[in-house]
Order: sequence, then C-alpha cells, then structure tokens
Amino acid sequence: MMQLALTAVAVLVPALLGPVLVHRGAAVMARAPQAASIALLVVLGIWLAASASLIVALAGAVTGPQVLPAPFADVCQRCLAAATPFASSPGFTLPLPAAVPALLPLLGLLALTVGGTVHLVARTRSTRSLGLELAATGRRVWVGGREVLLIPARDAQAFTLPRRHGGIVVSQGLLDVLDDRELCAVIEHEHAHLRLHHHEIMAVLQAISQPLRLVPLVRAVQDVIPHLVEIAADDLSRQRSSTSALASALLALGTAAPDSARADVLLHATGRPGSGPDRIRHLVAPAEIRPAVAPALLLMTLPAVLVGVAVLASWPYATLLLTGCTVPA
Repeated sequence: MMQLALTAVAVLVPALLGPVLVHRGAAVMARAPQAASIALLVVLGIWLAASASLIVALAGAVTGPQVLPAPFADVCQRCLAAATPFASSPGFTLPLPAAVPALLPLLGLLALTVGGTVHLVARTRSTRSLGLELAATGRRVWVGGREVLLIPARDAQAFTLPRRHGGIVVSQGLLDVLDDRELCAVIEHEHAHLRLHHHEIMAVLQAISQPLRLVPLVRAVQDVIPHLVEIAADDLSRQRSSTSALASALLALGTAAPDSARADVLLHATGRPGSGPDRIRHLVAPAEIRPAVAPALLLMTLPAVLVGVAVLASWPYATLLLTGCTVPA
C-alpha cells in the first residue's frame, strides 16, 4: 500500500500544488521566457504520461466481474497481478472488469487526440478566414524595415497571424499614434512572435489544455504561457530597438485589443487583458528573482520525478508485452 500511496502522491501533488510553484517561480521564468514556455509544455506532457502509467499499473491490483471464459480470465488476471509494481498492496474490487482501468488511459489519449485535432482544425479555419478578410481590405507595405499588412482601421492595432495567413498586421491608426521609434519597437515585437514560433506554441498549449482545464496544474500553465511568450517577444524587440521605445509604445497602446471575435488565433501587441502594466514593470524594473528560485527549481525537477513514476508503473507491463506472460507456478 505504501508503494501505491507514494506513486499516487507523486502524480496528484504536482496537479494540485503545481500552480503555486508556477506562480511563485514566474519571476525566474520571465528571465528566460522562451525556454520556460517550452519547459512548461514538457512538464504537462510528462505529467499526463505519468498519470496514464499509474492508471494502467492499478489494473493489476483490481478485481472485478469476469467477461472472458474462466480459464482465459484467470490467466489474464494472474498476468496483470504478476506484472503490477503494487503486487504487495491489497487489491481493490470494482464493479467493472479489470481490463477497464487498463483501457482508460488509451480512451483518454484517444479523447485528447480527437479533441486536440478538432481544436486545431477549427483554429486553422478561423485563422485562414481572418487572414483572407484582412487581405481583402489591406495592402502589403514596408514599415520599420519589415513587410506588413496595413489595414485601414482607425484604431491603433498591431498583431500577428501565422506567416502563411498574413504575418504582421498593423492599422493606419497605429501609424498615426506612434512615432518612428515606437513603431519600430512594436513591429519588432510582432516579428519576434513569428521568429520564435509562438503561434505553434500557443496552438499546442490550447490543444492540450482545453480538455483538461479543470486540473489546477493545466489551468496555471495555460494562464502563464501567454504572458511568457509576450515577454519573450518584448525581450527580442528591445534588443533590436530599445527598452524605452517599447515601454512608451505599450503605454500609448494601453489596453487596446484587436476588433475581432477571433482574437484567440492571433498574438496582439498589448498581450492579454491586464498584461500591459506587468510587462512594462518587467521591462524597466524586473522583479527580484531570489524568492522565485526555489519554486522554479522545484517545478523544473518535477519531470524527473514524474518520469521515474512513469517508468516504475509501466516498465513491468512493457516487459510483459515484449516477452509474454510468465506467471509463477
């Protein structure tokens, strides 16, 4: 029982307490936002794999109604019991066949795959449709040394679609509001989204997280990564323009947002609502990282712990599949 409890804790604790580490380690992650975004996606993927492995491993400790003829059912149950790493733990009796817990991860993976595919297809269609709408009213021009799609909107807008659907989009209102230095900083920010493949990162994040948003760890990662990609674009922008120009541009844009019901498929210069002031503070006076070091390090060690859990739980079953069932006489 101790093995089972420790393994369950190793999976449940990150899911429930991971958000605390994510938020308290944010100051450290903001110093390397691109790497942190990818690392958080890896943490999510490994957590999902470890959770699935634990569910499969529990199948060997479960007894329930037999759905196969008695000789076959007995052999299957003995195989699972011989392979489970929790053989010494007391078994569980469920009103379901023992094969059901073993199939749950496969069904979950299938559901995530289908849901993620549907989301990505819908996102691609929405992005393509928006790109065609903007192309019909805009024209390609060079601004700040970059080719952009200029649209005639009078409000200040600057956002980025994937390259094949339009790339950098700016409004005439933006050109009227910002001076040359500020405009160059905004254009470089938007170009950074393309260069750093932020649309792909956001697509993967949304495909994984939308079906699992009720899990606290998943919800925290889904909330933090959009801010990190904006900070990453800010960092690249001020390397090519200046911190003062970018901060001034963000102040001038305020909380402006693209006039589109499909704003989730683009990356806007002002980021998510409420992120502007935080980004400006990060630009001019980054937060002290010392209090955030320990939470960030602990968060980044989670993959190693979860990999160990996944190996512990799944290795006997992998061996069973590769070598066949060997049941002690």
